Amino acid sequence: METLDSPDEIHVMDRAFETPALDFFTDEKFDTGSDPAGQDDYNNAVAAYKSGEIPTAFTLAGLAADEGHAEAQFMVGHILQNGQAGTIDYHGAEARFRSAALAGNTDAMMALGQMSVREQGGLQLSDAPGWFSMAANAGRGDGMRALGEMYIKGIAVAADLEKGRKWLQKAVDFGDTIAIRQLADSYFETDAGIALRWYKKAAARGDQESAYIAAIMHQEDFNIHQEDFNIHQEDFNIHPDAAEVARLMRIAAEAGYGAAQTDYGLLVYEGRGVTASIDEAAAWFEKAALNGDREGQFFYAFVLAKGEGVKRSYEDAYYWLLKSSKSGKSSMGAYDGDRQTLKERLEKNVDPAILQRAINRITAEGSP
Repeated sequence: METLDSPDEIHVMDRAFETPALDFFTDEKFDTGSDPAGQDDYNNAVAAYKSGEIPTAFTLAGLAADEGHAEAQFMVGHILQNGQAGTIDYHGAEARFRSAALAGNTDAMMALGQMSVREQGGLQLSDAPGWFSMAANAGRGDGMRALGEMYIKGIAVAADLEKGRKWLQKAVDFGDTIAIRQLADSYFETDAGIALRWYKKAAARGDQESAYIAAIMHQEDFNIHQEDFNIHQEDFNIHPDAAEVARLMRIAAEAGYGAAQTDYGLLVYEGRGVTASIDEAAAWFEKAALNGDREGQFFYAFVLAKGEGVKRSYEDAYYWLLKSSKSGKSSMGAYDGDRQTLKERLEKNVDPAILQRAINRITAEGSP
């Protein structure tokens, strides 16, 4: 299974500032009750956007925006920001978002915060706390979460761990699941026991990464050593628990987390904390392989070569073995020796024409 160096490897800054699906994708916006100026044009713009008629949507939203319709302002800004009108126009997007935000549109407030983090459209990183604060004060849980992250990491504000945690707690109270994981992250290096409890709370709400981290923390050999901190299970009253590892790993696997699909497949293959089943393990390895997890691709190649839980296929085994060496980042280093051994055995014992077909499939795909 993979080991964790720190939660920062899992948590990318921009993700802390993600907004949910755009408001103008929801049909609820079609009936505002008050019929503000430009509402008909905005409704038609939404319909056009959802039908893929972006130029028409842009024109109609622009008409509504010129009449002061805040959601139309946001829609125009979104189209400009993403270059859906032809070219990316960050300055134009910033102007439209600003008008919408000042009219109370919280999506626009969050968008301006994101643009500030990325320093787009003339905005600076120092502008981000103001926009996120505006969104948070308007009831946006993701705005609260963003502020929490900024205070914890000292991004554009003086670092203040407790203040950051308070903002994250507010976001949690507003139902923000990612904020639960971030609270866990904030305790990870200083009190892994508290961190584990928060990860489990996030896992219970369906957060796949939290479930995966919690599973790893219950492994028998879970320890972390860094230059500036060390984590040992016994220091934080964390007990190895094979059944709990399997339960949490399955949550992450069923949510589509590639590494968890591989690791749960291994648990099932070996019968650790769960009933052993070669067939089920092979099915999880296949899911992980298709999901792009390098270890999953290796283990799927392994069972294909042995015919365990799947019909034996040397071509497919060699294909997935080659694929595992081309895919993205993972802890594959732990299996490099086994992978090389399998590769050598296939190349020594299998008809070269069969292996060539696998090579041709890889070549035809180009980059993975």
